[in-house]
Amino acid sequence: PRQIISNTTTLNNTTMSFQDVGRGGRSTRPPQRRGPQQGYSTQGGAFSSAAAGNGRSPPPSSNTNTANSSYDHISDSILQYQKNVALLERMSLKLHTPEETPVLQTQYTLQIDVITQLGQRIETQLSAADKRLATMSRGEAAGCRTTHVKLNRDYRMVEQKYKNVMLDVRKRKGLAE
Repeated sequence: PRQIISNTTTLNNTTMSFQDVGRGGRSTRPPQRRGPQQGYSTQGGAFSSAAAGNGRSPPPSSNTNTANSSYDHISDSILQYQKNVALLERMSLKLHTPEETPVLQTQYTLQIDVITQLGQRIETQLSAADKRLATMSRGEAAGCRTTHVKLNRDYRMVEQKYKNVMLDVRKRKGLAE
């Protein structure tokens, strides 16, 4: 079966997607939840005894908590960026073919705008996180720096995929003319 990746939104604890339009607005999917209640710490990894608060290690400073929270937001933004790039890629495969319609062209243009805005937001978030790293003590910054590097790498990989999709569309447009 084909998997469909779409933009979703949660309203009144109900997950909705574009596929739900015209079906009364209710999705059959349960709301997706992430976070400590599923065994994830806010420190970016698997559940740990320190995150459980068993007293074995001191609680992280508020500076570290703020950084972890911002990394959660950055991670969510990168995931949304990745989903939008995948959607754009699927749209791009129909461009310059008999399946191309004016509606598709409009959706494609709007999708590029959304991706551009998301990219700018992620760049701003990464820059702010980098500045916060500079204000942390060496010990606090060590764990956060690893997360920062990984998120930055993930974003750059998706950004490159977006650039490759755009390049592919330009090449096919040149062949179609």
